[in-house]
Amino acid sequence: MEILWHKNMDNSVVILIPARLNSSRFPRKILYPVNGKPMILHILEAAKNLGICECYVACCCEETKQLIESNGGKAILTDPELPSGTDRVFAAISSLPQRPSFVINLQGDTIVFGPSIIPAIIKVLKENEDVDMTTPVVLCDNESDEANNHNIVKVVFNGMDTGTPGKALYFSRNLIPHGSNTFYSHIGIYAYRLPAIERFVSLKPSYLEVTERLEQLRAMQNGMNIWAVPVKENAISIDVMDDLKAVL
Repeated sequence: MEILWHKNMDNSVVILIPARLNSSRFPRKILYPVNGKPMILHILEAAKNLGICECYVACCCEETKQLIESNGGKAILTDPELPSGTDRVFAAISSLPQRPSFVINLQGDTIVFGPSIIPAIIKVLKENEDVDMTTPVVLCDNESDEANNHNIVKVVFNGMDTGTPGKALYFSRNLIPHGSNTFYSHIGIYAYRLPAIERFVSLKPSYLEVTERLEQLRAMQNGMNIWAVPVKENAISIDVMDDLKAVL
């Protein structure tokens, strides 16, 4: 794995990549070869090449752990029965050499993401002490294919009229807000303060979370402060085999 090493790594931040092998819609997805390399290695390499902090894969099995370590990466083995990627990230924190102040949750199927995205959300989190977590969003046109695609999550937030970071008001799989010619789609990468992720995993799934099938609504229903951060670059996540067309 070719890694570009950088100086001045931030020890207060860590990137954790939750990786579950047995995806129901795409079994063994994280190990699927993309251009000759398992998907999870593409993601880890891109994360490490940001050069901003240490990166670990929070995996659920020895097979994935061995793959990561044999390619020069760092992996933490977690309980395969954990219910979500966020729970897996939190479980991995206890095995880190030191407890970070800020945690980046980079999904194990986000095979392409713009290099400015993670620095942008961690910058906003650090600069706003009352914010629990940040997440990137990107402006889209209502005429785009994403508008009525329920796999593309939409968000409304303070600042969307000016394209500036602000408090998220709601996330939905439906097109919001009604009447606008544009919308913001959500990129499923999160930056947490450590106490925020500790609190989040202690909460029970909420009504809106279950209804929309969106985990972040649990945080919102419990009064946690999520800020959406507009970015220019986008990301590609692989949910089903057909999504690979975008990267092959």
